[in-house]
Amino acid sequence: MLSLFDPKTTFLILLSVQTLHLLHHRLVKRHISFAEVASSSLLCVPLSGPVPAPLLMTAHLAMAVVQVVGSVWIKRLSPDWQRT
Repeated sequence: MLSLFDPKTTFLILLSVQTLHLLHHRLVKRHISFAEVASSSLLCVPLSGPVPAPLLMTAHLAMAVVQVVGSVWIKRLSPDWQRT
């Protein structure tokens, strides 16, 4: 499956999913968690750096899945702004 992608493509997938996920957090007034920080940090890793491309692509796709799951279950996983 990873042969269908390259690091630039998976980077853009994660960037797009992360952007929509953070917008979702804002619209439903929920706090962000460690997963959003981890995704943002992963986006700072250079695509042509010392990390092997397959590892980087796997990490991009895994964090994109985590963000999608987080959006689906946002009421269960993220505290409301009024409760804190």
